[in-house]
Amino acid sequence: MIVALFGVVIGSGTVSAHTSFESSTPSNGAMLAEPVGEIRISFTNPATEAGDGFVVLDPSGQIRTPSSVTTDDGRVFVLAFDPPLGGGQVGVRWSVRAGDAHPIEGSFSFTAGDSTTASTAAASTAAATSDDDMSSMSAEEMAAMDEFLTVDQSRPGESLARIGRLVSFAAIVLGIGAMAFAATTLRGSRDEIESLIIAIRILGGVVVIGALAEYVGVSRIADDALTAAWSSSAGFATLLRAVGGGLIAFGLVATTTPLRARERSLSAAVQTSVLDAGSDAVDPGPARRRWTPDRSSAAAFVGVGLAVMSFWFDGHTVTKGFRALHALANSVHVVAGSVWVGGVVTMAVVLWSRHRAGRPSDALGLVVRFSAVASVALGAVVAAGLVMAIAILDSPGELTSTQWGQTLLLKSAAACLAIAAGAYNHFRLMPALERDPHDEVLHQSVRATVTAEAILLVFVVVVTAWLVAAAS
Repeated sequence: MIVALFGVVIGSGTVSAHTSFESSTPSNGAMLAEPVGEIRISFTNPATEAGDGFVVLDPSGQIRTPSSVTTDDGRVFVLAFDPPLGGGQVGVRWSVRAGDAHPIEGSFSFTAGDSTTASTAAASTAAATSDDDMSSMSAEEMAAMDEFLTVDQSRPGESLARIGRLVSFAAIVLGIGAMAFAATTLRGSRDEIESLIIAIRILGGVVVIGALAEYVGVSRIADDALTAAWSSSAGFATLLRAVGGGLIAFGLVATTTPLRARERSLSAAVQTSVLDAGSDAVDPGPARRRWTPDRSSAAAFVGVGLAVMSFWFDGHTVTKGFRALHALANSVHVVAGSVWVGGVVTMAVVLWSRHRAGRPSDALGLVVRFSAVASVALGAVVAAGLVMAIAILDSPGELTSTQWGQTLLLKSAAACLAIAAGAYNHFRLMPALERDPHDEVLHQSVRATVTAEAILLVFVVVVTAWLVAAAS
């Protein structure tokens, strides 16, 4: 099911970069009795001319550009033509660039009468006149009009940018979450902690690879040189992610300290109560350590900050709502979501690793410590997500009437299932494990539930990566 849903999301069509065609005057297919001296084209968000801009194919087969193009807000463009367009079918083709530098193209056509038609024919006969104009078009003229109106919807670089975004976003979420888990939840041997820190550094390297791939894709989408793509908002965002990932990869240090006496005694009590069935292991006492983030990892923390800040410069933060508020909500959503998602995935990895090594799992201790962190993170995720959804959606009805809203509902449903799995683990399995710490079936259930929760949350990350740049 997860693989199928992943395919639906990834293969759901070309992203139109938040800004899309809204309407035109005359509208597509309109039949007018008079010549047209002005065309109005409206978009859902501010845009700027790109490529060929606005061009028309007039009934005589001539390509014409507007005598003037004006706009007050970047949403509505007024194209003036002198002399006016008339005498048959008129094709209009437009090319603009969205706020995040993605190009968007489209076309439409209408039929306009000439000045003689306008003075002698009433509006009620406009359609008949237009039909006559259409029927009088030769096969060559119709073919030329069809060719003119055909817009190449392929986006060189779109797939590369999408894959790079998914890779870097997933690595950022897992990396931040694993760091938070190591600092707040994990209590184990030096080797175990160092292995986790190494894994986080590898994720930093993955962020770099994904961000650079996205950068190349963004430059191809905008038809910019690699050396110039950074000047766009989307290109700058990917470079921030690349730098942030590099700082995480090279700046994170595994500084560990022994547990304090009080924490060590509590850990021993908890671990003794949840030994795997048949295990005679005892708590290693002073050998149990924790990761202590300090100044030696300052560069990595700066890298996390840059990775989070990168989302201020792409996606809906650039195009929807009050930008400062959206940027703040986006940062909270990314950090809190990472703590939750990355923490669950890391906990699943730790539980399975300890199980395969035949070591005490400390499942109860892990879940209890992580629950306090995850509860705060979950509340922040919901609050920030609501703020962003309100900013992005123009009306509640768009939750069901738009692809973005439907995908958001899919993401929310998967997140709710993950929450349900976590609640079942916390409120049903943990009390049962306290009563019968040697029940291997319960330990298997805990691992299975945490793994299922992790898989659902990885799917949520995939959908979120798509939503970041999907049209709303």
